[in-house]
Amino acid sequence: MSDKKISSSALLSDMDMARSAVVTLHPGFGRFGPREEFLHALDSVRNVIRGSDSTSFISFFRMVNPVLTKIRCGHTKFFPPMKGFPFYFFTDNLIPLIVRFDNGRQLLVTHSGHPEAVGKYVKRINGQPIDSVLNALRSQLFVDAHVRTSANAQIAQYFSAWYADFVQSGNGPFEIVLADEQGDHTTVEMNGISADTWQLLNQNTTYLAAHNHLSFPSDTVARLRVATFYPPQGDKYFRRFLDSAFTQIRSRKVQRLIIDLRGNEGGNDALGKHLYAHIARSDFRYYDRIEVKVKRKKDVPNRGNVYLPRFIGLARWFIRKDAQGRLLFKKHQNLGMHRPHRQAYTGNVVFLMDGLSYSVTSEFLAVARSENRGIFMGEESGGAYQGDNSGTFAIYKLPATGLDLGIPLAGYYMAVKPESGVSRGVMPDIVVRPSRQDLLSGRDPADALPAE
Repeated sequence: MSDKKISSSALLSDMDMARSAVVTLHPGFGRFGPREEFLHALDSVRNVIRGSDSTSFISFFRMVNPVLTKIRCGHTKFFPPMKGFPFYFFTDNLIPLIVRFDNGRQLLVTHSGHPEAVGKYVKRINGQPIDSVLNALRSQLFVDAHVRTSANAQIAQYFSAWYADFVQSGNGPFEIVLADEQGDHTTVEMNGISADTWQLLNQNTTYLAAHNHLSFPSDTVARLRVATFYPPQGDKYFRRFLDSAFTQIRSRKVQRLIIDLRGNEGGNDALGKHLYAHIARSDFRYYDRIEVKVKRKKDVPNRGNVYLPRFIGLARWFIRKDAQGRLLFKKHQNLGMHRPHRQAYTGNVVFLMDGLSYSVTSEFLAVARSENRGIFMGEESGGAYQGDNSGTFAIYKLPATGLDLGIPLAGYYMAVKPESGVSRGVMPDIVVRPSRQDLLSGRDPADALPAE
């Protein structure tokens, strides 16, 4: 599939469909950057495609994907018609490394089938400097606004898959140049491994718990781990978990609550507001507004090539045009004014976050920041402080390539105090990043926070 040649005329038709979908439907088009950034980049790729009779599938994907990232929307999706996100290409010949960025932002090997590589820094892959590799990957990853932590977080999460998707030109072996702490270089030749083997290698490589739970590091400190807002047991279970957790917190007379949201990529947006209600000190707003681009199904271009959720037809009854001509979706429980939970925790709060604290999680963090609700530790959140584009999706199947283009249909604007400058994530008051020793030992750098 990756080497399949597709005619230029067919590829240009796919690009026209993608352009029409973004311009007509995407609520974030032009939100975090000039629209021309996307349009000019798309025209440049069109000229390249037009310059030859045909282009391979993988080359087309690698050219168009970074154009779509210029929308600056982390929820935009562009998937090849293959199973196993994000393992699309060279799935039997992946680099056999698990890597993480240390607190010096160097790429450290933490796990590998080659023991001599563990604990060393990646410097070159097949002759290409690692900085060049990383810059190539960053240009291909979907990130909200101008957030700087999200791309690196995604790279660390699936490095070998992203390398295969966007850089790799053939099967292994791979020539990996590594450096130790003293800067001495060694070269290791590694055969590629399958995606399944890579996934096994990646098991148990994080110090972050994957489930929501409450613990008490000391008599006066509670630590609430919120790993997901998409609990497999359902939303009611999550609400019961929070109610139980905060009942225990009240009974222990906790003076400081640590809410750990690192690695939490989101879920049900109503649960973010529900969590904030448990720590709110006064009435609060959460969403300022929700914008959409079209009101009716008939306004959606290329209807024969798009999947829309069944309920989308009913949504138009809750869409109104405001005085500024914006189409606003009016029916969402996070809109309006909200009251704190009747027994909300009002003591000191510390928020732990990182570049994967995204979507619902970054919305929650934005409100907490705006309300000056506590101290923020870790790294910049993965989602923009001002909001995001998500909700339900229009999913296009591009006819010539079979690529799926997912367009979020709702622009969520947070009810937060404005911040000047370019749109970034929630910024930490205290930066906390794992050291080389933390990453190699599996030690959580947040464990070094004082217990009192």
